[in-house]
Amino acid sequence: MSFEQTPLNEFITLQRGFDLPKGDRAEGAVPVIASTGVGGFHNTAKVEAPGVVIGRSGSIGGGQYVQEPFWPLNTTLWVKDFKGHDPRYIYYLMRSIDFTKFNVGSGVPTLNRNHLSSLLVNEIGIDREKTIAKLLGDLDDKIALNTQTNQTLEQMAQAIFKSWFVDFDPVKAKMNSEQPEGMDAATASLFPEKLDSETGIPVGWKLSEIGDEVIVVGGGTPSKKNDDFWVDGNIHWTSPKDLSGVQDKVLLDTASKVTEAGLKKISSGLLPVDTVLLSSRAPVGYLALAKVPMAINQGYIAMKCEKQLPPEFVLQWCVHRMDEIKQRASGSTFAEISKKSFKPISVVVPSSEVLSVYRKVVKPLYDAITSNARQNEQLASLRDTLLPKLLSGQLDLERN
Repeated sequence: MSFEQTPLNEFITLQRGFDLPKGDRAEGAVPVIASTGVGGFHNTAKVEAPGVVIGRSGSIGGGQYVQEPFWPLNTTLWVKDFKGHDPRYIYYLMRSIDFTKFNVGSGVPTLNRNHLSSLLVNEIGIDREKTIAKLLGDLDDKIALNTQTNQTLEQMAQAIFKSWFVDFDPVKAKMNSEQPEGMDAATASLFPEKLDSETGIPVGWKLSEIGDEVIVVGGGTPSKKNDDFWVDGNIHWTSPKDLSGVQDKVLLDTASKVTEAGLKKISSGLLPVDTVLLSSRAPVGYLALAKVPMAINQGYIAMKCEKQLPPEFVLQWCVHRMDEIKQRASGSTFAEISKKSFKPISVVVPSSEVLSVYRKVVKPLYDAITSNARQNEQLASLRDTLLPKLLSGQLDLERN
């Protein structure tokens, strides 16, 4: 199928965004759109929704579809005039274009909208535009719903951990001769009835160090100069960069794979499913449960939960103690926390009965998070496969 083509700068009108220093922003709910996403909030919008924004400086191209009034920063270009085209279709069109070839910046990547006259786009007609936008939009809407659901599930997991193991709410309720809120009698009976006067933790529980309760290991990077360690590798190998774009606290895949020969160069070897991963530098604090066996590089502290504490507990313990974890980091070039500094951090260890019930309550939450995250990967893959075929006319929905 062939279409007439039009220069992009005639197809739509792109406008540079607006300056808004952080010091000039007022508290509000209007998203401030930077070249890589939402960069903050303000109380005034410059552009009505729906809007399409691409990166102009720092990070160029990409594409963001904004469904509420917004303020595009001067590091972006936004569509001022859709010229009758479907806005969401324009978003997918922008995502399909490699704008890096139009980079005019010598140091910082920069996109000049006046240089886009040579970029030709297909005139497919408004009906096809709407059909494509609906199909791809439905996929993205489902991804967004799954992501929102996972955020809610994560908040539930955090709330349970804080109530049971930080605030000791069930114990305090029993101290006041009350039934713990939202808890059945059988579960409540497993909690102590008072706090230890010296330690402040429930009687019968113990105060320990995380290094005594989990197996703490680091990783390594096989030489990138040796193809035997990398070429045709099928063993997951992760660096903290894998977690930089992960919205859920589960890691399903890695950008790199090593071979068996490469794995032998990593002292910690292949770590099991549900190992807790904590980035130990650049930056400190990314967290995830490994949901496939994987090896790690030297940028992680990994916790194998082979003793009493379940992985979901350890993950939430890390969330709760993150401030202290970061405070223990040091370094002149970049902050890093060593295993030696990490291991002595204190952890309250409940009874095995309470831990067992806790995992029965919380593990299904992370099972659902994992399932939703896997579905999102599949939906995103389908979307990215369909996108170029739909835009080029290789796949014509009106004939299929």
